[in-house]
Amino acid sequence: MRRRASVVLLLLLCAAVIVAFQVTRSAKAGSPARVFVPAPKFFLDLSPSYRTSVADVYWLYAIQYYGQHVRGDQRFDSLPAMLDLITQLSPGFKQAYLFGAFALIDARRPDLSYALLERGFHNNPQDWRFPAYLGFFAYTYARGNHKDLVAAQWYAKAAAVPGRPAYVPRLAATLIAKGGQRAKAMILWAQIYATGDTYSEQKAVSALDQLLPAGKQARMQAVASLQGTMSPAQFNDLIAALFQGYR
Repeated sequence: MRRRASVVLLLLLCAAVIVAFQVTRSAKAGSPARVFVPAPKFFLDLSPSYRTSVADVYWLYAIQYYGQHVRGDQRFDSLPAMLDLITQLSPGFKQAYLFGAFALIDARRPDLSYALLERGFHNNPQDWRFPAYLGFFAYTYARGNHKDLVAAQWYAKAAAVPGRPAYVPRLAATLIAKGGQRAKAMILWAQIYATGDTYSEQKAVSALDQLLPAGKQARMQAVASLQGTMSPAQFNDLIAALFQGYR
């Protein structure tokens, strides 16, 4: 074990020298797009403190590597391997996932961005940013008829995480409706109405007004299905708002 620790310290020292060299070298000198990145499995049986130290060194290296190439040749051949190494050795390092996901877009690899965020959410399930960004990436970069629904599902997961901003459930409801699931969207908007601020209530009433049938009887039947999502007083207020102008 002592020998293994010595090897790791030597690797850390070498990596630190590489980072220092990259930081101090002239910008005109450039840097290779493909560099050596060790496999995570080499370090995974070490103690957490050693793994974190390796991740920290390569995080500095990855930032410098990205900065040089984003201003230069726009080649990021080794960035995926660096981010994989960092996040496997330090699964709770949220910034590495979030920065890495957007950096991989510059590398023209949204598929790897998506996979990195999925792993980040798995390892950090109480951070709403991961499912919210997954929704954004699905909506922006995915192809096919179901991308709105996939994005909506991720935003709905983000909406369920404590501490998420108020806009997240509104966006989830909008995309769910756009994806064709009107009944599910109506329930989510009703929940937003019951738990949101004044602005959220107004947005919920406006969205429900468009989703509900226009005919009075059909509208009453549809609204009745939302009664269990809120208190009786809130439900009465919602009915009053949705049936203005009806006789």
